[in-house]
Amino acid sequence: MRRYIAVFGLLLSCATAYSQDSTNISFSEEPDTLRKQRFIDRYENVFMTKVPTRNMFKLGLSQYYQAVPYPLTDDKTLNNLSLHVGYEVKFLPAFSLALSGHFPLYGIQAPVKESLQNTVMDAQLRWFVDMRRRIKKGKSANNFSGNYVALFYNMPGTFDNDPKAGFKLGFQRRFLNHGYMDFSFAVFKSVYDYSYGLTATGLQFSTQASFGFALGDWKKSATARFCDILLCDEFQHQQWKIRLPELTVGYYLNRIRTGVAFERKIKTSPWTINVQLDAAMNRGFNYLRYDHTVELYDGEKVSEYTFKYASVYSREKIIIFSVQPRYYFLQKRQRLNGKGGNGLSGWYAGLNTEYNYYKGWHGGWEIAGREFESETNTIQVGPLAGFQLRLFRRGYLDLNTSYNFKSQLGNNKTSFGLRSNIGVGLAL
Repeated sequence: MRRYIAVFGLLLSCATAYSQDSTNISFSEEPDTLRKQRFIDRYENVFMTKVPTRNMFKLGLSQYYQAVPYPLTDDKTLNNLSLHVGYEVKFLPAFSLALSGHFPLYGIQAPVKESLQNTVMDAQLRWFVDMRRRIKKGKSANNFSGNYVALFYNMPGTFDNDPKAGFKLGFQRRFLNHGYMDFSFAVFKSVYDYSYGLTATGLQFSTQASFGFALGDWKKSATARFCDILLCDEFQHQQWKIRLPELTVGYYLNRIRTGVAFERKIKTSPWTINVQLDAAMNRGFNYLRYDHTVELYDGEKVSEYTFKYASVYSREKIIIFSVQPRYYFLQKRQRLNGKGGNGLSGWYAGLNTEYNYYKGWHGGWEIAGREFESETNTIQVGPLAGFQLRLFRRGYLDLNTSYNFKSQLGNNKTSFGLRSNIGVGLAL
């Protein structure tokens, strides 16, 4: 028995020794299969809500700030733009003072003097209603990105000395390091109590907007890649675009302008087709560009004066239907460099083809015959250049300019001219 136990112990020790000599231990590295995740507070990165700011200078474009209401036939239809220069200062965490001037862009044919006469000077006392609460909760710093209520007073140049006062409900946002946007709904009336003439003396309602570049006392913040923030490089095959409307409602003037567009890619190429329908309606008192001479008696003699504008009452409607083949010419290079996607954002070039229908009636004592009516059908064709950006998942910005050959159907009138379009609104 002892012999068997000894033999078994010997075999066991031999097996153990053999197994130790034959064991291989190896080390290896395998790549991590998890992609690096990027967590971005998109709201904070885009609107700079946590960047303290007390002073801000603004330079950009404003819509709907017009000293003189012109008929649709005169005010470039859907492009009621002004150059905006402004300064805003915070004197309390929830209150600011905003001063600005809005220089109307009438085109190269109008003299600069005319724009200066119609420059709107505007002063606002703003209360950012939720700013103090957001600062206490650590969601915001003392800056200009917030919702506000404002009291305002503006002076529309020297052409028509008719100051207006009222209040606004709006929101303003810083945009990345050097941008801003401001959209508001205003309720106002003339300061003077006119009891004669065609001056709009009643209570009026109007949408007002401005956007552009901003400079101030903030430090430049490091932001994530632009398209990571705005989601502009995701694949998008098509989209509907609903433009924010321009609206003016009052006893003396009612006007609305809006538009809708549909854009679709051609397969997966950088080519798209953009189909757009814009419409506007105007009913009320306007200043029509109409050269005429008026005889005025000063008590001693009768003198003749020449005026470029006539006070009229207008009823108008306009419809613009356009088809634009677009080529996003930087898209392929951006995709190869990993800086963009196969979407509907970026610089583009193309062709603008447009049909414009206008019908209007104007009446007033300064017009020969007291009234006249016009109806036109116009075709426009010309090269197009622009920039479009998808903002987050439900917004868009579309800017373009085209130089068009214009021909009126039914007569031999032809001309050439620029047409610009700015669309900001909802994307679906």
